[in-house]
Amino acid sequence: MFLKIKQLILYFIYPWYRRGNKILVHKRDGDIVEVSRYFGLTVNFKGKNNTIEIYEPLVFKRRMLCNRSKFRINGDNNEIVIRSSKKFISNLKIYDIGSNNKIHIGKDWFQSGACKIDFCNQDNKVLSVGSGCMFGQNVEILLGDWHSITDKDTGKCLNKTKQGVSIGDNVWIARDVRILKDAKISNYSIVGIGSLVTKGFKEENSLIAGVPAEIKKTNVDWNPKNPK
Repeated sequence: MFLKIKQLILYFIYPWYRRGNKILVHKRDGDIVEVSRYFGLTVNFKGKNNTIEIYEPLVFKRRMLCNRSKFRINGDNNEIVIRSSKKFISNLKIYDIGSNNKIHIGKDWFQSGACKIDFCNQDNKVLSVGSGCMFGQNVEILLGDWHSITDKDTGKCLNKTKQGVSIGDNVWIARDVRILKDAKISNYSIVGIGSLVTKGFKEENSLIAGVPAEIKKTNVDWNPKNPK
């Protein structure tokens, strides 16, 4: 009975809910609760039939009106899943999501601030972040380009996004890194400060750095402890 009353309230108060958009919270006891908001996160639904799933415990950190995380979903039938984490998420912005995209972020993701993910209104793309990843400040991921580059003779578009971006398990991405469309970073890898990742790297346990980024060292590992 309570669930039906809550759904009615959502239906009449929130226009986005009437378009089939949902925010679902997976509680620690296994229950799934439909909510109108999640603390520290602002969601702007413009399309329909979009679903955001959040697994507790997960904290979107904010200070008063600062550092609030924001999702802007322009299209339809998108799926965003963020698994549970004992760490916090701060100032995460996911912008201009087109239609039929999937965003999957694994368990125990730590993101220390000012992370921007721009879908550039792309459709049918996947952003995958594995478990145990750590992002420094000012990381930016672009799933496409806002403008087309074409062959002058044929008119063929040369810069279409093929799939999206894939980041494996236990990847450490340092601050001020830019990751472009169709990039892949494999498990247990490290991306150095200020790097520009423009392609896929299949080798696990790699140190990747530079503009554009290249493998600098293999057979490496990392942990979050300070190297004193």
